[in-house]
Amino acid sequence: MKKKTEPKAPERLVDQYFESYENVYQQVTNKWLVYASIPVMLFGLIAFVWAIPFPHLQFLGRYNGFINWASFLIAILIYYYLRLSPVASYILLFLLFGFSYIIIQLEQWQKVGSTPLWLVGLVLLLLGLGAQFTLLSFVRGNNYLQLLLKAPLWFIINVIKKLKLRY
Repeated sequence: MKKKTEPKAPERLVDQYFESYENVYQQVTNKWLVYASIPVMLFGLIAFVWAIPFPHLQFLGRYNGFINWASFLIAILIYYYLRLSPVASYILLFLLFGFSYIIIQLEQWQKVGSTPLWLVGLVLLLLGLGAQFTLLSFVRGNNYLQLLLKAPLWFIINVIKKLKLRY
C-alpha cells in the first residue's frame, strides 16, 4: 500500500530571496561587516534621496516640507516588503522611522553650518556599497545588483529570527 504524500506547500518568494542570499553569504567570512554595511547603505540611500530638492506644490499647503522624494522611496520599499512579508515590512518601517529622525536632525545641523545632508548620505551610501561589493567580490557567479536589492530583506529577516518572531 502506497502512502499518500501531501503536496508540499509552495515556497514563498521571501523564503526564496532569503535562501539565495543566505547561500551567498555562507561563503563570506566577515558577517559582522555584512550586518554593519547593509543599514549604512540603506541609511545613506534614504538620506541622499531625502536631500534631493522637492518642488513646492501649492495643494500641500503647510505640509510642503513633509513630503520629499524619500517619502516615495520609503512608500515603495514598505509596499514591496509588505507583499513579501508583513512582519519584515513593519520592522523596516520602524527602522526607517529611526532613520528619518536622524536625517531630520542632520538637516537641522546642516542649517547651522554643518556638513550638507546630501554629502553625508552619499558618503554613507558609497561606504555601504563599497563594503557590499568587497564582500560580494569573493563570491562568483552571482548578480551583484540582485544581491544588493535583497540585502535589506536578508538583514531584516535575520533580525526577525534573532527576535524569534515568525516572518
